[in-house]
Amino acid sequence: MGKKIVDEVVNASNNKTTNDQPTNNQSNDMRKKLMRIMLIVIGVLVIILIVILIISLFTGRNKSYEAIETELENAAKEYYDVQSGLLPQEEGEVVTVNASILAENGYMDPLSELRSGEDCTGRVEVTKINGEIIYTPYLECGDNYVTKELYKAVLEQGLVTTGNGLSDLNGEKVYRGETVNNYVKLDNALFRIVKIIANNQILLIADNVLDSSSLPYDDRYNSDRNYNSGINDYRVSRIKSSLEEIYNGNTLLSNNDKEKLTTFNLCIGKRSEEESINTNGAECSDVLNNQMIGLLTVSDFINASLDSNCKKTTDRSCQNYNYLRLRDAEWWLLTSNNSNTYQAYAVRTYGYIESFNASNMKRIRPTVMLNSNAMIKSGDGSASSPYILK
Repeated sequence: MGKKIVDEVVNASNNKTTNDQPTNNQSNDMRKKLMRIMLIVIGVLVIILIVILIISLFTGRNKSYEAIETELENAAKEYYDVQSGLLPQEEGEVVTVNASILAENGYMDPLSELRSGEDCTGRVEVTKINGEIIYTPYLECGDNYVTKELYKAVLEQGLVTTGNGLSDLNGEKVYRGETVNNYVKLDNALFRIVKIIANNQILLIADNVLDSSSLPYDDRYNSDRNYNSGINDYRVSRIKSSLEEIYNGNTLLSNNDKEKLTTFNLCIGKRSEEESINTNGAECSDVLNNQMIGLLTVSDFINASLDSNCKKTTDRSCQNYNYLRLRDAEWWLLTSNNSNTYQAYAVRTYGYIESFNASNMKRIRPTVMLNSNAMIKSGDGSASSPYILK
């Protein structure tokens, strides 16, 4: 009896050992599989890191073109901080320093190191504009990249001899027609290109009237009229003072925008309602020099129309095929009526020009002049993709 009980205990123990053996084997297999998976993951991560390192070795030295332009500008500023005697002294004067000089003097790395495998040249043009020193970097890397001025991008659209587009008119490149791709987005507002003048500077006009309240051209007492009908002399007008206040503020133009502008001469001569010569001849018979902001002349408004019947100052057909027309506001032009001392011209909501007492309240669309070295960053000039400046 006792022996039988002992045998049963021994057999039970042997059976338990036999049943536990597969479980231990499965656990070992699982650990081995986990180890293999961990080794594979670690191996893949190592390979990815090696690939990233190799890519960085071949491409890490190549800075973007815009980054190099920024480096050129900063290097030139450091260079001229030391060589201040070489800075331009006269308004409009331009001096140039090449990238090779900046690299030789330790202000930047050579372009061959910044863009390995490319043959690049660079320079910085330094200009004195409105008393400020403006640095403009230029970079050229063969067919891959060229720093481009806005006026060049505009001219690449090509000129038209008929229809909407950029026309050669009176020695200037003038936008004409109802649908033209001449939008420029500055920091605070959208503008339209009116024309490129002879020195490749670009006249811009605000795309719409300003949000500010309507203004008189002038509201002073006029002795010819014996009341405050205003005096139509732009030099002493209220509207000139208002425009200067707008320029000095930062609502329409940011400080960054102002660095891209240049002074220009405002043609403030008067013209008659019957005048049909639209070369700005009458308007430029009197000129106000070195201005930073202004308004559009009668000639410039008329020249934007493609209607052949738009000839005289007050021709109603000037509203036709004219991108400058606004349908919801009347706005002042720069030009005054030469038949009296109290009237100036404005564009009506219908889109044609009419003479009004200077004391009337109208909206304004300021004009400014972009310097010829204003650089394009992106855009094609369309309403959906306006030109963006660097």
